[in-house]
Amino acid sequence: MSHRADSLAERTYALVVGVEHYGAVSREWRLPGAAHDAHRFARWLTTCAQVPPANVRLFLSPLPGTTLPDTDDLPPHRPATEANIKHALLTDLPSRDGDVLWIYWAGHGFVNGIDDPILPYADASAASISNLNLGSALRHWRSDSVSTGRFRHQIALVDACRVEERRVPALRFEQTTFREGLRVGGREQFVLYATRPGEVAKNRQGSPAGLFTQALLERLDGLSLEESVGRLTDIAQSLQRDFDDRRRNGQARQTPTFEIHRGWHDSAVLTAPDADDTSPRLDQPAWDRLAALARQHPLPACAHDAYRWAFDVCRVSAPVGNALPEGGLTEIVRDLDDRMGRPELPLALPFVRYLAAHAPDRAWGARLDSWVEETRLRLRAAPVPPAPAPPQEPGALHVQLGRAPLEQDAYLVRIWRYRGRFTSEWESGGSLPLSSARGEVGRQIAQLVERFVEEDPEGIAPDIERVEFHIPHDLLDEDFENWSVPAGAEDSGEPVGVLFEVVVRCPDQRKGVARQKWRAKWRALERQGPGGWEAPGANASQPVWLLSGNEVPGNLSALLQAQDLPVCVLAAVERDRLGDVLKAVFSSGVPVAVWRRGEPSDGAPGDLTTALVPPGEPIDPRKLPGTVRALRIAAQHPVVLLWDDPNRRPDSGRLMS
Repeated sequence: MSHRADSLAERTYALVVGVEHYGAVSREWRLPGAAHDAHRFARWLTTCAQVPPANVRLFLSPLPGTTLPDTDDLPPHRPATEANIKHALLTDLPSRDGDVLWIYWAGHGFVNGIDDPILPYADASAASISNLNLGSALRHWRSDSVSTGRFRHQIALVDACRVEERRVPALRFEQTTFREGLRVGGREQFVLYATRPGEVAKNRQGSPAGLFTQALLERLDGLSLEESVGRLTDIAQSLQRDFDDRRRNGQARQTPTFEIHRGWHDSAVLTAPDADDTSPRLDQPAWDRLAALARQHPLPACAHDAYRWAFDVCRVSAPVGNALPEGGLTEIVRDLDDRMGRPELPLALPFVRYLAAHAPDRAWGARLDSWVEETRLRLRAAPVPPAPAPPQEPGALHVQLGRAPLEQDAYLVRIWRYRGRFTSEWESGGSLPLSSARGEVGRQIAQLVERFVEEDPEGIAPDIERVEFHIPHDLLDEDFENWSVPAGAEDSGEPVGVLFEVVVRCPDQRKGVARQKWRAKWRALERQGPGGWEAPGANASQPVWLLSGNEVPGNLSALLQAQDLPVCVLAAVERDRLGDVLKAVFSSGVPVAVWRRGEPSDGAPGDLTTALVPPGEPIDPRKLPGTVRALRIAAQHPVVLLWDDPNRRPDSGRLMS
């Protein structure tokens, strides 16, 4: 079909997309405002820019129950599905005899390994997220894949995040590309993004409307089509200055960026933020000394918290996803140095400052602090604020039940206190049958806690908050969390699992190669923030694996130890399969596992995850002891928590009978 009108507006076409609802991916993928933003942009095209409504291809997928504003004088909209958009972008629009093409997209967004934007369609599914690879589509439109002589001006506006695909390994994006033929001379292409790669696009505070789209439309308002096309570079630079001010005032954490591809005014330019807005990079002396410091100590357990704190201090968006970059201290600092901090403060400095404040070796921490100050002064960076004080580790009692030699069903019992180091507090002296150990351990816990309080009237030492039972494997069925501890009046008692966090441990099961994997997985747990869960597979990407019903692979142990992830197993399995799962957990070195007491409830394997976290929320394995205690207090979901920290093991020595 040929459109022969002479007016530039009448020779302008547009693809306008707004996706708020991705129902088949997740309930958490709601994006209020995206369809409304697309609707507002379409209205600007058909009013100020005077583009005929018939030239606009409008695809909206609003949230269910949402009413869009007045749609009079706009073209009918269709759902933002893969089939609809591909037909419009690859078949319908290339057949039109137009001069100008506008592409506007509001919705979720990611970037692949070469920074091509990947924009999920409304009908994407969790199993395979179908998406528009906008980078490939734009190269397609610059080439002879679209008839030469048409669409000399192409403009793409993207109000979406540019989250790095590698930061969300749980999402399975379809790999899509389009035919990218020979580049056509004289075809100009301008692309304006709401964010830099790695950043998250935000809505206006208190309003379901994109901050970027609102600022863009304010600048386009009142401009004709010809004026808007001619001023695009000025508009983009004005947006950058606006968002620079917002970032300095803490009102935004994103910076719009734009690209001009061959040849807006016969130039090929990638316009980055002004040099004055670029945070300084580390110099060679900083790298040399940091490498020496990295060789002195392994990465501390607080590294994950330090990484997130650095982004908070610099008031920029942290990468989506919760695992640290792979590698040690220098690799993480290199990742931070590649990112943009505040104009006057690189992200690496607050990260190392946090490590310095929390380092267990105080002499090493002091050397890290010196590195921060020396580097800051040399780079003329801003002062780095002090890191938050290290949290005081709660006190714990470690109760060991060791099988008594030559006596069946009898145990030698010993109790340690941990507060920075282990101190032996009590031992049974002789063997006790399990029935006697139940009562005796409860009495000793009560007496020890009372003694600790009397010895520390000012409350300086951390209170006892956890009891860890070190037990033989065959005692995992014993409900230690229900052992009674005297509390209050003379004949009253409370379950130890209500008074304290209670975990069980089987360190003696960590034998041979499993001991090495145990330590490696614990280090991975320390580096891991909240994350999702997945079924067992060869390529683990989530910190937690969920086993349900009878779905227990025969090679579970091999799958578990293939990588440092997972660090936790949720075993919502039938009772006759639990032994196989726990055997695999111990032999593979997995340090954390959760399972129910008794049989699972009526074939509902998801109940275990629902009990631990609200639907759609990630699990933080590091917080499971407190989470499980809360469940016990609520008298719901009686579960067992295996929590086996290889760094917290008393030297039991020899227990004498």
